[in-house]
Amino acid sequence: MRVPDWEEYLKQILSHVKFKYDHNHIYFELKNHMEDRYDEFVSEGMEEEQARETVLACMGDADEIGEELNKAHSPFLGWIWRVLKDALILLVILNFLPALSLITSGFISVFESYDEKSDSLLVYSIDVGYREKIYDTTVIIDKILYYEDHTLEVRYATWTNPFSDSIKWSSSIGVTIYDEQGKIQANGNGWKSGSYYGRGQKYCENIPLDATKAVISYGIENEIPIDLKEGRVMANES
Repeated sequence: MRVPDWEEYLKQILSHVKFKYDHNHIYFELKNHMEDRYDEFVSEGMEEEQARETVLACMGDADEIGEELNKAHSPFLGWIWRVLKDALILLVILNFLPALSLITSGFISVFESYDEKSDSLLVYSIDVGYREKIYDTTVIIDKILYYEDHTLEVRYATWTNPFSDSIKWSSSIGVTIYDEQGKIQANGNGWKSGSYYGRGQKYCENIPLDATKAVISYGIENEIPIDLKEGRVMANES
């Protein structure tokens, strides 16, 4: 409801309130109160025109109300509140952006696939399916593949709780290969995506076909032994 006399009355009140950022709040609060009183008067049988005039008479002097509201809505306190509110919003945004980046990168990493080795033929593969939780990180060993150029590949993934306060160990793995005589000296390389969730591939070169065990290390004093003689699926049999 828009009543010209009411609008002039509210305008007069607001002219005394120096902190203009509170004007809208004061305007709608007073106007809603006036409309409620108007509805009460009409429901009691009063004519509409008389009800509108009675509302103004009941509200009191506009100048006095405006001066009291100006004290309650002090510009000094108002600006302090506004600055603090804007600073809080800025802090929330600054803290949200890294979290958004983390969620986005983790989401993308989930759908990444392993690179296929194209420079050598596959000899055998082992579907490991090993999963172990180390502190707040889950290490998943998906598969081991062995190629004709004597390269052994380990495919794995890690998932770390992003809200954990514990120590974050290195997200990559180490691989040590053994045969019947003991540890094999081997070179290698690899990669891993993501930070809190990601897939990775580790390549070990110059590994003999009769290698018996792979020990996968993650973090400090965490070793996962994998038997290379069990579960082999030969490429010419698959």
